[in-house]
Amino acid sequence: MQLPQFLTRPSYTCLYITEAKTFRIDTDRRGIIKGKLSQIDIGCEKAAKLPAALKQIIAESPLFGRKVWLLYVRLDTYALSLPSVQVAGVNDDVLEQALSFEYEALTGKSMGRNQLAYRLLGADEDMSHYWVNLLARETLAEVLAVLKKSRCRLAGLAHPGGLPLPLSKSNDGSWLRLECWSNTVFMLAKTPEQGFSLQIIHKEQNPQWQEEVNHWFQGIGAVDKSETILNNQLEQVPATDESYWLTQDGALIFWLGLWIQHAVGNNGADIPLLNKKTTLDKELMYSVGSGVGALILCAAHFTWMLYQTHYYEDEFEQLTRTEKEIKALRDGSTKSQVELSALQTEMAGLSRNADSIPKALAALKRRPADLLRVLSQGCPSDVVIESIERRDGHLAVTGVSLRSGLPNQLASILDKSLAINGWKVNSPTKKNMELFAEDGPWAFEIVIEDAGLKSFIDTETSL
Repeated sequence: MQLPQFLTRPSYTCLYITEAKTFRIDTDRRGIIKGKLSQIDIGCEKAAKLPAALKQIIAESPLFGRKVWLLYVRLDTYALSLPSVQVAGVNDDVLEQALSFEYEALTGKSMGRNQLAYRLLGADEDMSHYWVNLLARETLAEVLAVLKKSRCRLAGLAHPGGLPLPLSKSNDGSWLRLECWSNTVFMLAKTPEQGFSLQIIHKEQNPQWQEEVNHWFQGIGAVDKSETILNNQLEQVPATDESYWLTQDGALIFWLGLWIQHAVGNNGADIPLLNKKTTLDKELMYSVGSGVGALILCAAHFTWMLYQTHYYEDEFEQLTRTEKEIKALRDGSTKSQVELSALQTEMAGLSRNADSIPKALAALKRRPADLLRVLSQGCPSDVVIESIERRDGHLAVTGVSLRSGLPNQLASILDKSLAINGWKVNSPTKKNMELFAEDGPWAFEIVIEDAGLKSFIDTETSL
């Protein structure tokens, strides 16, 4: 039987889009690849055509994941530097404006209606270094609209270059990597002296880029690991310890898998991701801030009054404590007699309960079989049990339900059937997985606790 699409839909889809082709991988929610690498004979030569290319890719492909990562090789990307004094303590809007001016000065192009995403790479005594990606706002809006129509969301749009970690995960020391893309060259390095650094060369603007690469390579010096990523052209670059040709499926899926797993793991925190930008109404923020200030002032007055009330209550308790101690001494003999009677009653109860221990041991042996029997016979038809695990002395039954009320129904069935075995079944915890057009399905977890020997005794008494 073929499963519905919503059950087989991946959590993430990653598209690596070149001028001639597109490559796709799907992953689970942790970024682990599911299935094989797919090649789609659709490319995109200009950033302005990205929405049309994406629409065509979606039309000719299986269902995408709920979130989509886009790596576009022709995306405008730059490494910019600003005087540290100029950007110290400024807000995001001012920093974006400064980066826009630097971009215009470097490229001779107008920032216009481009949307900018940036990440701070590091700073030295004089300069702060940033990595930026740019795309026209209209183009990004069209990309978001195409994905929304397919019931997807954009996790992030970035250039495929610049993954800020070595491809060899075992390397914890210094490293460098050259990345030769169709129109750009990325030069990355991490050393104890300089920390992480990134430089980007645009081949069309600098025909002598090989000389800059050689000069940079020599300036970095000896490192523990050196790598090269090569796309579809034979480039004259310095030799490194390892070379990865992304025209080969093995190297491509390895690199893509590493990229998406890193992006999912830290939500792209160290990569300039273009995405929907939320702007806040500053007047509304000021109003909210004023309201919060007033609330804090009221809370301070309330706290002071509460402190005064507690102080006088403590004084009153101190005055009455002596009287209570005197009364306690008077009642001491009577209390001792009552405690002796209670102890005798408890001893008698323990003697009676000793007969219940063998029955409790027998019930403990039946527990696993009874749990499986109740789950198999009483589980509603629209509920799937995924696992039964032991956690911190308790059992956790996890699964997926097509309707929100079914986990509670299952918990009620378990509670009625398993109480005789000394188990306490808690109400389920549920999470809407939002895979349907409306609500659902729901992932749930039912915790089953050991109620102890007392539960066997109480159950026997009630019977």
